[in-house]
Amino acid sequence: MIWLSKEDRELLERLLEEISAEELERNWEKIMEFTPMPSGTPQEEAAIQWMKGKLEEYGLEPRVLRYPAYISLPKEAQLTVLSPRRMEIHCSPFRSVASTPPEGVEGELVYIRSDDLGKVECRDKIVLTDQATGEFMGIRDGILLTLQEMGVKGLVVICEDTYMPTVIHQRADFSVSGNPTPDNFHLIPQIKGMVLVSNADGEMLKTLCQHGEVRVRLRSIVETGWKTLPLLVAEIKGRKNPEKFILVNGHVDTPPFSPGVTDNASGDIAMLELARIFNKYKDRLNISLRFAWWTGHEIGRYAGSTWYNDEYWHDLRYNCVASLNIDSPGAEGATVYQGARCTELLDLTKKSIREITGQEVKRIGWPSRAGDGSFWGTGFPHTGITGARPKELYDPFVNYSGGGWWWHSPYATLDRGDVDALVLNIKVYVHFLLHLCNAPVHPMNFTPLAERMLEILRDLQEKADKVRAYFNLDPVLRRAEEFKERAEALERLIGEVMEQYEGAVDKEAFEPIFEELNRCIMWVSRHINLVAHSNAGKTEQMSMEHFGRKPFPGLQPILDLAKLPLPYSGPSPDFLMLRTKLVRERNRVEDGFFLAIREIEETEKRVRAELS
Repeated sequence: MIWLSKEDRELLERLLEEISAEELERNWEKIMEFTPMPSGTPQEEAAIQWMKGKLEEYGLEPRVLRYPAYISLPKEAQLTVLSPRRMEIHCSPFRSVASTPPEGVEGELVYIRSDDLGKVECRDKIVLTDQATGEFMGIRDGILLTLQEMGVKGLVVICEDTYMPTVIHQRADFSVSGNPTPDNFHLIPQIKGMVLVSNADGEMLKTLCQHGEVRVRLRSIVETGWKTLPLLVAEIKGRKNPEKFILVNGHVDTPPFSPGVTDNASGDIAMLELARIFNKYKDRLNISLRFAWWTGHEIGRYAGSTWYNDEYWHDLRYNCVASLNIDSPGAEGATVYQGARCTELLDLTKKSIREITGQEVKRIGWPSRAGDGSFWGTGFPHTGITGARPKELYDPFVNYSGGGWWWHSPYATLDRGDVDALVLNIKVYVHFLLHLCNAPVHPMNFTPLAERMLEILRDLQEKADKVRAYFNLDPVLRRAEEFKERAEALERLIGEVMEQYEGAVDKEAFEPIFEELNRCIMWVSRHINLVAHSNAGKTEQMSMEHFGRKPFPGLQPILDLAKLPLPYSGPSPDFLMLRTKLVRERNRVEDGFFLAIREIEETEKRVRAELS
């Protein structure tokens, strides 16, 4: 249930009126003077210091933290066709971690379909391939490691964008999450020489390969190593429960070679505006707002947010209510709000969109690891709300910037931003954040999430049904069904509490009940998010193989189990080893549901005792 007092509804109107298009425009123009500003550059440092000054001007007390980050900064790239005829192909260095020798590498260019990578011999070849269809952020890292083991000499990746076929969108290596450790450093690909070419040039190269031998020289320089990066934070303390907070966050750095007008210069100034507005009314906030401007996003594999999660884990685990990520708002014409992410914040997201824009959310997606979603193991919900361009203007091959075709390219200039669209997006943020700060009971509903999780788990079981006799998800499904029932019961209980609260004379008597319900909601989040979004422990980071887009990542290998053939003599060692891994993951997921169910049951008993 989402409930806000009459006084807070009036406060909401005042906050919305405070948004200044003029201030946003001035700040947007100023921050664009620093771009491009990839991590580890003087431009990024200058932007951080300028934003720190603005926050101080707005009456906040910001801090610049410093941390070590392992980053890979692409510097330059060159692709030359040597035969059958000489030509230069415009290209961009892939954000891998290895460079070619200064003179580059030469070899035969061979085309291999993305689906066939790892299946076709490629030793000492420079491979031309498509970006895998539907893969978030490009070729997945497991394939890159396979190609590395096969002895590939270099890789030329064709951008899939047929909407704007002459634009190259910078892509990234996300093999590990944040800074590497001794356990996962070997997972970072070391292919020497990876570049991206536009769809138009890629198709031309494919044609050349189909008509005979093609020889190329590839040169790609990437500066990789440890750097000390800045990270800007500021906090507006709530008056009632100042230790509890909402994490409002976005990344500062732009992709290399891109001015990043809407990825994420627009998000940076949106956060400045939110800080300015809410700080004027800080004495009216019940819990705190903590702002964080991440660095190490584009070329550090989310180094900033993962470092922050590590260093402030206990505070985040026990005090952070939710995370709102602000990435890529205010794109030209981005006034469509029809998509949302399926978390316990879904109902509030839909309400904020409906009441500010008049639009209804029609598409519900699963959250990904993108947008610095570095906190799923820690357990609190993480979401983003960003307007998109209408269908006729939406480039379906880009991941952010509201569907703007300029995403991750040198074309992301100031004229691609839209102040009116940014104002609208900030209004949605204000509505969303005030409800999170001041609603007596945290405005989170687990029922839609429970329903979606049940659908996902049933679908996984159906797709792996042929191995049901050897391994199945039945224990998890039973717990998930029970969790859905308890989630519905929790929502009914909150409704009863708020109904009695509205009619009560002594409203202060309800404070212990609100505390009990809020504690329950926070811990249900912790138990469920850890297993639904991560395949790692609560202090660890998830695997990046699927970029967080696949729910219950620890259970996804059941699909691999179903693909393994059973010899007539019985299961193979590979089958048995994978089954063992899946049994352990099934236990972990079942336990997450069990703990959430118990939390709700015990809370319901205590609350009903208080009400009676």
